[in-house]
Amino acid sequence: MKLQSFPGYEHHLLSYIADGSEETLRHKQLQGEAMMRYELPDGMTMEDRLIPGPEEGQELKIRVFTPAGLVEKAPMILDIHGGAFVAGSVDLDNARCIAVAERVPAIVVSVEYRLCGATGYTFPVPLEDCHAAYMYLYHHADEFGGDCKKLGLHGSSAGGTIAEGLALYLRDRNEPTPALTVLNCATFDTAIEATHSFQQLSQLRMGSDKKVMGAEAAYLGGYNGQQPSYYAFPSFCHDVGGLGPTLIIAGEYDTLRDTAIDYSQRLLRAGVPCELFVAPRLGHCFTAAPHPYTDLVHDLMAWSFKREFGLLEELRKC
Repeated sequence: MKLQSFPGYEHHLLSYIADGSEETLRHKQLQGEAMMRYELPDGMTMEDRLIPGPEEGQELKIRVFTPAGLVEKAPMILDIHGGAFVAGSVDLDNARCIAVAERVPAIVVSVEYRLCGATGYTFPVPLEDCHAAYMYLYHHADEFGGDCKKLGLHGSSAGGTIAEGLALYLRDRNEPTPALTVLNCATFDTAIEATHSFQQLSQLRMGSDKKVMGAEAAYLGGYNGQQPSYYAFPSFCHDVGGLGPTLIIAGEYDTLRDTAIDYSQRLLRAGVPCELFVAPRLGHCFTAAPHPYTDLVHDLMAWSFKREFGLLEELRKC
């Protein structure tokens, strides 16, 4: 069997086509290794720091990526990693943070929030940690060489869910909102099994359906069918007006695809500037691995951040 490079249609079927063969397992191992590889560009620094968390005496780890030759008061972006709310770390997003930091250019900061599941933590703990990190960047931007008025937000998968919950939380509290929020393969709703994408793709044994269903309960600390807070799952918010510009990224072969499309339409109807990009024939979190579409999406993200940071001279001249 010829194995295709991740991501793509064939990858989502590998474990079922080969039925756990050594060939498939080796391929998955290689893909996992590729997802964790990164290389710092010349002059870019990567530094881990500790900042105060939301609870007394608690500290949060952040990882700061600073490109060479930045202007004074450079833009800043807070990155929230994925992992189904129960796994992952800042290590997951090293390559992505580097790519975005270099392309904008901007200072990109990834936050190590407390995970749910076996740790015993549940919502709103991850949200509170990310809120603390966001507000720390805003109030201490000068210490990083950044501009608090040019602060963006990015989240991937579960991190995207937390990011949009954070955007709503900031809006409701009249706190500084992100210049742009990028939601990359995020989970917006708990009822994904009712969507066409779930029915279509889960029958083909593709996408992320099993992980999503387990992640939902882990994040909420159990789920009895009652409506959860919209800070946990943004689709439950009746009024999404007043949010800042948003870029939503989805994969055609992701079971979460339709919730992303539906949420983007709600934002547009509410007058929220919103871009939607659905990557063809790609699955959940496809930008985690090296691939031409990964580069394309990183370019799109950088362009959108530049626009909202006021860095696109080309648009000013139109």
